[in-house]
Amino acid sequence: MKKFQTTLALTALAAALAAPAAFAQSTDSVGQGFVRGELGKTKLKDTTSSDHVKDTSYNIRGGYMFNRNFGAEGFYGRYYDKTTHNLGIDQNTKVDGYGAGVVGKVRFGEQALDTGFYGSGRVGYMHSNYKSSASNTTNGITTNYSVSSGSNQPYAGVGVGYDFNRNMGVGLNYDYFHGRVRVPTTGNKVSYNAQTLGADFEYRF
Repeated sequence: MKKFQTTLALTALAAALAAPAAFAQSTDSVGQGFVRGELGKTKLKDTTSSDHVKDTSYNIRGGYMFNRNFGAEGFYGRYYDKTTHNLGIDQNTKVDGYGAGVVGKVRFGEQALDTGFYGSGRVGYMHSNYKSSASNTTNGITTNYSVSSGSNQPYAGVGVGYDFNRNMGVGLNYDYFHGRVRVPTTGNKVSYNAQTLGADFEYRF
């Protein structure tokens, strides 16, 4: 897994940093702002076991492309939000995060500069939040419990897609980060891997 994580990060970094040089010959480098909505499925896996959970997730990204191939982004993502009911206890668990990074974009084949198929990569730094809350009602008395924990870590992602024109495009993306949760009763940290596969629609202006 560590080898895979390193490969993913290097691939994303290479795409982000090599894109400007690959298209430095372009005389039209007018920048564009962008917003992108992503919908997909996130898998959260405990790094010490095979235990994992999945949920529908979304990301909202926005940023600025300094030219057609290199830019910066900020984002918010909600990766997990489910409530379970067991033995009279309702427990809700949420994982979300936000961050900022650099993005790169390169096109495939001899195509127009603003349309056609492309590959992309992004790397950056983010903060993830984990929150678990539970409630139990016994003999008319409700007891509530809540714990939250956050961690800071790098993130990386790669993708492919198609731009219809200078302003609109769609894509498929894979994103990864390695989060940590502090157990309140012991102070120990539990690590988890977050892997997201999703589709996006992007608008540039």
